[in-house]
Amino acid sequence: MILSNVGFLGSGAPFRADLNLVVQVTMGGALIAGACLARKRQYKAHAVCQTSVLVLNLGMIGLLMWPSFLQQVKPAPIRAFHKWYYQAAIIHAVLGSIAEVLGIYIVAVAGTKIIPERFRFTSWKWWMRAELVLWVVVLMSGFGTYCAWYLAPLR
Repeated sequence: MILSNVGFLGSGAPFRADLNLVVQVTMGGALIAGACLARKRQYKAHAVCQTSVLVLNLGMIGLLMWPSFLQQVKPAPIRAFHKWYYQAAIIHAVLGSIAEVLGIYIVAVAGTKIIPERFRFTSWKWWMRAELVLWVVVLMSGFGTYCAWYLAPLR
């Protein structure tokens, strides 16, 4: 898959970074909408909304974020990791990985029987709210990473 190297947000970022930013912000809005569906007791619609975002995000990680991380961050020598733009990307990757894995676990517990009973949580509201808060933090750290790499003055 070849994407243009010229972004569309005017930041100097490549197309894939601009696309990812727009998709992630849209998914953040969808997660908030999904939480509102749960508050209205529309649990089926809530489940479809949140699971769709989770799966879409997994695709975005695989197609855009992970390759970008491997290309831009991984090759950097260890001594470069004291620079804030590398730190921003690493923090975002760690938090995002935790959020994605927790989301997969929540979906597996809520929508399947594959998780043994002793490993299932019982406090649905707490876990789902914690996940939503984590996703908001990850979204903000992703925006911070975008700013660090593409909007900050020359490093």
